[in-house]
Amino acid sequence: MACHSFPAVPVVMVVLVSCLLAPPAVTASSVNISTYWGTNSAEGSIEDACNTGLYSIVNIGFVHKFGNGRTPVLNLNAHCDPSVQGCTYLGREIKEYCQKKGIKVLISIGGPSGDYNLTSQDDVTKLANYLWNNYFGGSAVHRPLGSAILDGVDFFIEESTTKYWDVLAETLKNFSKKGNCHIKLSATPKCHHPDKYLGTAIQTGLFDYVQVRFYNESRCQYDGSFDAMKSEWDKWIADDKVHKVFVGVTASAKEEGYVDPQRLINNFLRDAVNSTKFGGVMVWYLYTDHNSGYSKKIKAWNSLAQTTILH
Repeated sequence: MACHSFPAVPVVMVVLVSCLLAPPAVTASSVNISTYWGTNSAEGSIEDACNTGLYSIVNIGFVHKFGNGRTPVLNLNAHCDPSVQGCTYLGREIKEYCQKKGIKVLISIGGPSGDYNLTSQDDVTKLANYLWNNYFGGSAVHRPLGSAILDGVDFFIEESTTKYWDVLAETLKNFSKKGNCHIKLSATPKCHHPDKYLGTAIQTGLFDYVQVRFYNESRCQYDGSFDAMKSEWDKWIADDKVHKVFVGVTASAKEEGYVDPQRLINNFLRDAVNSTKFGGVMVWYLYTDHNSGYSKKIKAWNSLAQTTILH
């Protein structure tokens, strides 16, 4: 099997090219939406998420422990226990209900409350081998998500040192040459440019897109004004090493930086979609998105944007 390319999701259905065989395109009324699944038992199954018709990308989170010589650990305890092969049933859901519809599924490393670090080349090698063998074209005795071959790796890093993330990106891209499998890379930094942790890695130019989190960051989140957001957005899209940018927002009105979706559309997205680097919207996270209907309101906006992600 091969990994798949990300779909373009404009106003109408499109046909796309993947590594070997193009999966069905996603039909959407507006822009690509990315979200996170795996952190709350009340969010429903990944099958449910992919059946909503809202998402082009679902990030599974998180591989939340790694580094310092440790074996990486996937935490999906809100749903199942990977340590006792309790999550292998997810492989079928990912393949049948997500990937067959053209929805891309990534494994996300790090997260907002993990215990992770990269302190050496050995740590990089251990993590890269773990990812390749457990979620992509390699082999492992017990693959946490069964036989599913995922589409990429998301770097959600907001702690640890600033070193080695670029080396990890390079190592994963080198794995892409194996088995005709192209591993997509996503970076999900905080909104201040350049990012403290992923800035050097992003400058490799190896990330297919960047999901910029415009929330929980006082320097550039929405605070009643869009000025700070727009200032940093301009920096991200001006960076010649950044190919596509997603506008990262929180779906919870309780979090700092929350912006009402209609206000986001009227005062930010209408301009953002004019950039050739506009990739879509990242909505954090699935549970709060379902409760608030945030993505539904974004999808209801019949944008004229031709949202295209690199193939």
